[in-house]
Amino acid sequence: MRFSEVEKAWRCGWMRSIGILSAGDRSAEPPVWPERHWSALYMRTQGIGDAILATGIFRAIAQAQPTVSLDVLTTAIAAPVLEGNPYIRRVYHLPKSIAGIAGLVRTIRQSRYDVVIDGKITRGASFIRSPAFTLASRAPYRIGVGGGNHHLVFNLCVDRYDRTTTHMVDGSAPLAAPFGVDVANTDFRPEIFLTRGEIESANREWCAASSHGENQDERWLLNISAGARLRRWPNERWIGLITHLRQRRPYSTIVVVGSASELASVMEVAHASGVAAVRTDRLRSALAMVGTSTHVITADTSITHAASAFCVPTLVLIQRGLSQWLPWHTPHVAAYWNGATIESLSVPVASEALDELLVSAGSLAMR
Repeated sequence: MRFSEVEKAWRCGWMRSIGILSAGDRSAEPPVWPERHWSALYMRTQGIGDAILATGIFRAIAQAQPTVSLDVLTTAIAAPVLEGNPYIRRVYHLPKSIAGIAGLVRTIRQSRYDVVIDGKITRGASFIRSPAFTLASRAPYRIGVGGGNHHLVFNLCVDRYDRTTTHMVDGSAPLAAPFGVDVANTDFRPEIFLTRGEIESANREWCAASSHGENQDERWLLNISAGARLRRWPNERWIGLITHLRQRRPYSTIVVVGSASELASVMEVAHASGVAAVRTDRLRSALAMVGTSTHVITADTSITHAASAFCVPTLVLIQRGLSQWLPWHTPHVAAYWNGATIESLSVPVASEALDELLVSAGSLAMR
């Protein structure tokens, strides 16, 4: 027997065991939610962008069923996205150590959840972590995407989505259906809640960067960082694109940001381009800069989805074939690159996409 067949058989056996040992029936119908209070755990143990995209589901569930209290399990790096979210009762951080995970398992078990929702839909079948937490929760209602071995773990399976044609927000939306949410007629726009202090601090940064005082008709935020090296556009090309933008919008305020680890590059790009650099050492600071901007230019990263949360017109540098990660229902233009890395994207191609955004940002329909 080949290794792949052994792995497949082991995985199926693992999933079947989880289903047998879990609480509740093997197959279930949604309960009558208004009858009593329910406690639910939504697991989205992925990156920052994934957490942002899930916020529309949290809102939809909370508004559809006020008797449901929703907790979220995510990574520590993504958790700041959920600060101040009124639709979430509690946020758990996924620990990195075995001892920490064991402690979290105990906490989840002691919480006696009625419902657990697996929000990780970007794979063919669940594997170890999500089913293990599902078992630990002892929740009688277990919601997840269908397909693969999912029916062995989840007793409320929703339709699996086609990731080649469906945006991630639309692919995740059916997870809200068991709560009585009308998926086809519900707005699942991502949502980030900024404090007044965060907004004021970001506005001060914009004013300091502007040569026009408080009269700033356009605020362009350029994020040069990316989650992976293959999506990190070289500094000299960012400089070329900013030069093009300054020629087209000479009276705009332009700010360059990036991750704390790339501060030197942020300073280099900004200085060489004759624009301002803003330090965003905290994720919330970067989110506030997005929320107070009028336009965003970014590689395919979480800033794209933050722009969707604030409906800010966006130019995205993205690999062809990954349209499911474009801004959701937000004016945008994509500068596509082909091949294994973003190195194949030239400044002229990105500049042409920028010109399209400049012409049509006010009325651009999502494509």
